[in-house]
Amino acid sequence: MSEQLSLMVLVVALTTGFITSLVATTHIQRYQPGFFRYFLANILLFNLLILAGLVFRYMQIQLPFAGMGFTLSGLLIVMAALKLAWLCAFVLMNELLPVDIAPQHLAGRLTKMAGIFFLVYSGAALIAWLTGHDVMQQLALIILETVIVGGALITTINLLFIAVKLPKNQRRISVLVFGAYHLGLMGVILVVMFAGWLQPGPQRLAQLLANGSFLILFNLFPLIWMYRFRPLEPVTDTEKFGIFGITPREKEIISLIQEGKTNQEIADSLFISIATVKDHNHNIFKKCGTRNRLELARLFQ
Repeated sequence: MSEQLSLMVLVVALTTGFITSLVATTHIQRYQPGFFRYFLANILLFNLLILAGLVFRYMQIQLPFAGMGFTLSGLLIVMAALKLAWLCAFVLMNELLPVDIAPQHLAGRLTKMAGIFFLVYSGAALIAWLTGHDVMQQLALIILETVIVGGALITTINLLFIAVKLPKNQRRISVLVFGAYHLGLMGVILVVMFAGWLQPGPQRLAQLLANGSFLILFNLFPLIWMYRFRPLEPVTDTEKFGIFGITPREKEIISLIQEGKTNQEIADSLFISIATVKDHNHNIFKKCGTRNRLELARLFQ
C-alpha cells in the first residue's frame, strides 16, 4: 500500500511537470525566448534527475550483487552530468529572467567549466570503483553536491540583489517572488541533505511522500508563477539601465552611440575629452556584458 501511494504521488508530480512545460511553451516563448529555453530545461532536467535517482536507488537495493558495481558507478556519472547540466540551465535562467539578456559568452564559459568538473569527477569516480575506495567515492559525491547546491544558492541570492535594483513595478515583484521561492527551495534541499534523506538505502513512507510532495511543489510553482506573477510587457530601457547600473552620463553616451556618433563626436557633444569617452565606453561594455558598439546598440534598440 505504501509503495502504491508513493508511486501515485510521483506520477502526480511528473504529470504536473509535463503540464507546466506545455504551459511554458505556450505563454513564455513569445515574450522571452532566451529565458524560455533555460526555464524549460530547468524543469525537464530536474524531473529527469528524480527519475534517474529512483532507478539508482532501485538498482542498489534490489540488485546488490557484485556485478552491478560498474553499472551503479556509471549511473552515478550520468546523474552527475544531469546535475551539472541542470546547474548551467538554472544559472542562465536566472541571468535571463530580469531582462532576457545574459552576459556575452556566459553559456560557453559555464559549459566549459561544467565539462572540466565533470571530467575530474568522472575520473575520481572510476578510480574509486576500480580501487574499491568507498571513502573516495563519497568524498567526490559530497564535493559534487556542494558545487551544485552552492552554485544554485549563489545564483539565487544574486537574482534577489538584481530584483532590488528594478523599478517598483510588476516585473520587480515577479523577479522577487521567483528568487524568494528558489531561495526557499535551496533551503529545503540543504535540510534534506543534512537529514540524510538522499542517502542510499530503504526509505520510510514519510520520506517517500515528502520527496514526491517536494517534486509536486517544484513543478507546481512555475505554473502558478506564470499565471499570477510573470510580467508579459516588453522589457524597457529604464529596466535595463537599472539592472546594469547605468549612470545618467552613461545613458547619454549610449543614446549617442545608438545615433552612430564616433568617440570624437560624443566628446564634442558632451564637452568632455575623448579619453573620458573611451573610459565610459569601457565601463558600459563591462556592465552590459557587450564587446563592441554594435552589440550595445542591439541591447538597447
